[in-house]
Amino acid sequence: MAAKEQLEKKREDHDHDHDHDHDHDHDHGKDRHKCRYHSHHIHELEKTVKKMADRLDDLGRGAHLRELQRIIDCKGWISPAELVFVNKILDHIFGELCTVERLQVDLAKACRKVDKDCH
Repeated sequence: MAAKEQLEKKREDHDHDHDHDHDHDHDHGKDRHKCRYHSHHIHELEKTVKKMADRLDDLGRGAHLRELQRIIDCKGWISPAELVFVNKILDHIFGELCTVERLQVDLAKACRKVDKDCH
């Protein structure tokens, strides 16, 4: 009877191992899908980051502000009211630039933390 029980146990163990192998294969399929999904989204994220960096490079050249400097250097262009108006807009633009800079710094800091936690 003991031999029969041992044989039955070996069959159960074998079947159990086989079931895990099957689950393992199934998990690899999920991993491959996740990897492709992840890769696609990383590629899209990289494109967005590059587009933003390029746009900030363009903005950093300050072409529009240099044109504004050229225009306001002309005598008689600006009245006291226009001066207030332009200064308020420039203050707002400067505030937005500071916000963009802070957001970039905070995002990079958070990403470095995630990268550190992953490795």
